[in-house]
Amino acid sequence: MDFFAEQDQARKRSKWLVVLFCLGVISIALSVFFVASYLTEPSWDLFWLTGAGTVGVVALASLGRIASLSSGGSVVAESLGGQLICPNTNDPQQRRILNIVEEMAIASGTPVPPVYLMEEKGINAFAAGNSVNNAVVGITRGCAEKLNREQLQGVVAHEFSHILNGDMRLNIKLTGLIFGIVCLSRIGEVLLRVAAFSGGGRRRKKDDGTAALLAIGVVLFILGLVGGFFGSLIRAAVSRQREFLADASAVQFTRNPDGISGALKRIGGFSAGSKLETANASDFSHMFFGSALSSMFATHPPLEKRIRKIEPTWNESFPETDKISEKIDLHSEKSSGLAGASSFTGGSPQEAKNPTQVNNHEQIFQGPTSENLEYARALLAGIPSQLLDLCREPFGGRCVIFGLLLDSADDEIRKQQVSLIRSRLETQTDDLSLKVFNACQTLSCFEKFALIEECASPLRELSPRQLSEFSEVIHGLVTMDQKIDLFEWSLQKVIFHQLALKTDPSNHDPHGSAGISKNINSCLPFLGALAHFGGNQNDAKDSYSHGVSKLDPKSSKDLLPFDSCGIDALENALPRLQKLCASAKRDFLSACIATAQHDQKISEVEFLILRGLASAISCPIGPNLSTV
Repeated sequence: MDFFAEQDQARKRSKWLVVLFCLGVISIALSVFFVASYLTEPSWDLFWLTGAGTVGVVALASLGRIASLSSGGSVVAESLGGQLICPNTNDPQQRRILNIVEEMAIASGTPVPPVYLMEEKGINAFAAGNSVNNAVVGITRGCAEKLNREQLQGVVAHEFSHILNGDMRLNIKLTGLIFGIVCLSRIGEVLLRVAAFSGGGRRRKKDDGTAALLAIGVVLFILGLVGGFFGSLIRAAVSRQREFLADASAVQFTRNPDGISGALKRIGGFSAGSKLETANASDFSHMFFGSALSSMFATHPPLEKRIRKIEPTWNESFPETDKISEKIDLHSEKSSGLAGASSFTGGSPQEAKNPTQVNNHEQIFQGPTSENLEYARALLAGIPSQLLDLCREPFGGRCVIFGLLLDSADDEIRKQQVSLIRSRLETQTDDLSLKVFNACQTLSCFEKFALIEECASPLRELSPRQLSEFSEVIHGLVTMDQKIDLFEWSLQKVIFHQLALKTDPSNHDPHGSAGISKNINSCLPFLGALAHFGGNQNDAKDSYSHGVSKLDPKSSKDLLPFDSCGIDALENALPRLQKLCASAKRDFLSACIATAQHDQKISEVEFLILRGLASAISCPIGPNLSTV
């Protein structure tokens, strides 16, 4: 599945949903006007009053709901009764869930999302959020207890598909739009109660005002229910199709159809199925792995149909899931690739194998593969366990980021950086940051980026004041030596864009609507930087021309001078590139990777440029590129 193309499709579907929603609201407004006209003298004033009132109420309710959900997936998780799993938990079930989520995040190049556990018996899961930067994953207790590791991995891969292909933003809009229409029923119910109260006194006769109030209340109540009914049907139809795609993606990611089909079979053989008891399940039913509702409002295809799509020769039998209780060995989960064997202060970390060489760079845009997941485990296994532990709580996460930014070439600059940390933040931050710096000297850039992704979830717990201080110190550390190298530039992009450290990023769509053709000149500095920094200068011109031809086969551009491909030039080009649509960004990144791979290898410098660029334009790519 091409997730960049899917995000453009999700954007188009969102526009059609808004059009349908507007037509529905207009119809409701006209219905209210006709009822009001029947009860009183029709006029233009009445038309505008009923129209503006109806549209205003629905719009405000919808926008308010969407805004509340856009603040992050944690809002959804908490409303469903989810409890945040502590990143340092020693509970075997929780440790296994976190391990699988971390592996998937590192493999796909996204921040490791917070994980919530729901005390629900049914086997289910969900992904929620407005973007990869504020996404969360939720798992039910039944899912943790009844599925083995490969089945749980299939479920998590399914949810990551929703994260990567833009479904979460679509889901939030669906929830908000339906809430706005259903809100009319609640207003109608209030009007009915007011009318009943005002007309209920023994000495008071019902007047025309009370009758009108009663009639409008009935109309709003009925129209809200009808609108919500059809809205739920639309939501269910959209969601059912997305579930088939997410199932296919889970197979693609894990290369293991038995994982996702096995999870679905265990739902089918379980007395509790995938049903949820929480009162808010209906509002978010389209976000779950399995159907939380039944009948025509079911947001998922039938289990049998989903299983047969994955496993055409299935014999239609289900296991006796009620009798299954998965046993988990905590030691095996701790050593499965997420806790390195080396200590914080001594010994070089286990060296992870090099990332898989990508012969077909289009593979990068199809999501993480089983090889990427294997590499992610090896990558995390090579990092000292105490470094990983620091990444899993806010104070330690800040120190890890600071330690990565300390200057390794100039002792004097490093002393000034440590002094800055000491002067701006609480005690021991400077000492711990320095220890992190020393421990990171033997790490590759791939392992350093993995550390940053591990820090994502805890850093979201920082208060606005702490976040501001954190950002200011990062800026001070980077600019201390009056220059920014490519590692610092790339690191900044990952930290500020991928970890959502910009002001209120959730309100901005990660992609625009622009195409490549009118922005090709903004692409050239990056192609030039990859050609110049990538290796042999004798091959720079050919590498550059190869990349340009990927953008536009008919275009012929001269290689930009070295001075025109520095960090300032890259920064100046980014604003226009950030406005590209998702598929245009895919084509641009594809051209960049083709430029880097023209000499059959990708150097560490080229990787830094690619990783920083991908983060800056909100198109995460995993560590599936090989180094020299």
